[in-house]
Amino acid sequence: MKRKLREGSEAAKSLSHASGTALSTGRRSAFAFGALCVLGLATVALPAHAAGTFKLKSTEVTEVSGAWHVFVTLELPKAPSMPHVPLKFLFTKTAVFERALIDNHKEPVLNRTVLSGQNPSVESLDVDFADGSGKIFKGTRFDFGLTRARGYESGEYKVQVRTTDGLDIGGSANLVLKGDNPVVDRRSITFNAKEPAIKKVEDPNAANAAPKQSNDDVPSGASQDVVATGTAAPFVPQSAFDKTPEEEVKERPKGCGCSVPGDASSKGGPLAALGLAALAFVGVGRRRRAS
Repeated sequence: MKRKLREGSEAAKSLSHASGTALSTGRRSAFAFGALCVLGLATVALPAHAAGTFKLKSTEVTEVSGAWHVFVTLELPKAPSMPHVPLKFLFTKTAVFERALIDNHKEPVLNRTVLSGQNPSVESLDVDFADGSGKIFKGTRFDFGLTRARGYESGEYKVQVRTTDGLDIGGSANLVLKGDNPVVDRRSITFNAKEPAIKKVEDPNAANAAPKQSNDDVPSGASQDVVATGTAAPFVPQSAFDKTPEEEVKERPKGCGCSVPGDASSKGGPLAALGLAALAFVGVGRRRRAS
């Protein structure tokens, strides 16, 4: 009986040991499987955030003729399928170099003003990854210009390169654009214009202007009101009242219109007088017949 009990206890111990070994092995397998899953997810998620490399040739660029020329080096994980790849260059302003006029300084003072929460300026460019023969490479060197007309000014910028589908190429880089920004007046307002140190700015055209008459030159009894002098041309000229040739009415000359015999001024002369005598003779004859 005792022997059977010993054999049963030994069998139970061996069973428990085997089950513990199997449980620890299962835990190890589960841990290894979980680690592989995490590693796989990290490997898959890495290209969604960054791929390839991006580098600036120089982190400081000087303004030349109103523009900054930027040189970059890009390298993709593999050669693209087309020679020209559309990319977006994002420039986020982090600081600006302000030239300001302040009190007690004649010349502008340079101030570095730190900015935050600025929206990036996006430059969409087609980057060439092929050479003259048409062979496509995974890396290229590219350059472009930034102008003040596009809203850029002297200061510091954070630069990022991104594809059209939101994939970042490499990390970000800091770029310094050197140049002279427009001067900003930061001086306080002064009300001490009567002090001798402050000079009054004269009008440059005042030298050619007529001298002003002071109140001392005006006689005491004279009025200071403005009085008109001289004669001006009438508003309606005198020629407007003259008649035009069309408006003039031609009148008939005065007289009865008959001529007097023997009058030298009458028209017809002797012939007209002879005609009148003949008419008188005919009239006398008719009277005799009637009687």
